[in-house]
Amino acid sequence: MKKFNLIPVKALIACFIFVAIFISSCEEYVTPTKSSMEGVWTVTHVYDEASVDHASKLNFPITAFSLSSDNTVVSTSAPLTMFIVYGDNKYTQIASDVDQVFNYAGLDFNGGEFFVEDGVVDRFTLEMKLQGLPGQHTLDYLLELLQIPAQWLDVVVYHKFINVGVNFSEDYKSMTWTFDDQTTALYNTKDGQGNYILWNGWPVANFTHCTVVLEKQAGDLTQVVTDAL
Repeated sequence: MKKFNLIPVKALIACFIFVAIFISSCEEYVTPTKSSMEGVWTVTHVYDEASVDHASKLNFPITAFSLSSDNTVVSTSAPLTMFIVYGDNKYTQIASDVDQVFNYAGLDFNGGEFFVEDGVVDRFTLEMKLQGLPGQHTLDYLLELLQIPAQWLDVVVYHKFINVGVNFSEDYKSMTWTFDDQTTALYNTKDGQGNYILWNGWPVANFTHCTVVLEKQAGDLTQVVTDAL
């Protein structure tokens, strides 16, 4: 009767481990959504629900975002934010005054934050802070033009948009944000201790549903804005 040589258990386990490591090393690494969003981006299109592009009237001189790994947002996005919050008709009323309140030619930028769940996701949260220029026109000035009631005039307002859609082109050089029916808004100010206080100067349900298309840039935010002047 023939004898068969049995493979030692340890050798068999080692073989399985080697195969598992080899297979896992061959799998394509997928970059988390947050990492893909980081960097400097410029807005090329802002489409409303009727597919009308409003980007050209929102650039003073350019709409740009810098998204950092610590969730910080630095941008020239106040005109875009006001367009989304107040709608096209209201934005048109103040468009000629926006560049006086937000001095992007002087490299005065807006702050904010963005938040993304771990892994690959298709929704994120964006919070943009609007603040006018001290000593010149302030945000109050624009709010007055929009006929916001006096008790809601404030120097700083934090506009948060929750569940904004996000996706990328295949080469990750183009990113699209979608403000749609799944997106909700929350507007706040802060008290003397930095605690959020609801800002009810404008209905949160009235924000503009739109699609924002952004293109990845190689330079930093200051250089990108300076080049656009």
